[in-house]
Amino acid sequence: MAAQRYSRCKNLNIYWTVFDRVIGQPAIIDGFVMDMLTADEADHLVDLLNRGNQESLWCLAERC
Repeated sequence: MAAQRYSRCKNLNIYWTVFDRVIGQPAIIDGFVMDMLTADEADHLVDLLNRGNQESLWCLAERC
């Protein structure tokens, strides 16, 4: 199994950042830094990004 490109990192008391290990910086989607997320949001986003499921990202943004 290949190493996961994306992971979550805790930044403040209750918030998380989705981190891109390849570029060594927070992940950016459509110009937005994936930061200040709840643990559930970060987990879901990391899962979607690691699976390469870009269509589901739009659904996440629209809260489908």
